[in-house]
Amino acid sequence: MSEKRFLNSIVTEGIFLLFLGILMLVIPKLTLVNFGSIISIAFISYGGYKIINAFMLRNISRHFILTMISGLMLIVSGLLLYLVPLINIMWVILLSGIYFILESITTAASAVMTKNIVWWWQGFLFLAFLQFFLGMCIILILSSAALWFIGIAAGIDFIIAGITMVNMYLGTTYIK
Repeated sequence: MSEKRFLNSIVTEGIFLLFLGILMLVIPKLTLVNFGSIISIAFISYGGYKIINAFMLRNISRHFILTMISGLMLIVSGLLLYLVPLINIMWVILLSGIYFILESITTAASAVMTKNIVWWWQGFLFLAFLQFFLGMCIILILSSAALWFIGIAAGIDFIIAGITMVNMYLGTTYIK
């Protein structure tokens, strides 16, 4: 896979995350009844994207298995939240917290991998720290009050990850 294709996949994922993050922060204020459904659809959508992207980048990505696991965790969390929101809410909260912790490890691995390539790889480290912090907050809260926190945390995480990826693409494109 060429570097241009890799960068195009990064910017596509960044824009997709920005869209989902903004959607998760704006729509629940408009439709509180469907809050859990919106979170679950966003989790399922992004989980599917992560799995597809992992297969597309498996030859150059060093953390293929971890990306697949975090994509599957997103899909499972989204499906559980969508299908049985009241019975499995504690499991969904726990799986969401674990997802954020796994995603922080993947992001930190990306930061280390791009340290010599991208001039502002520290943004990935900040994002990894934020994801780990959000995962720990979700697991420690572990109550039905954490459901709204998952939506807001996921929205903020998606927006920051999207901005980080778009900036990485722009920085890499304009440096050359």
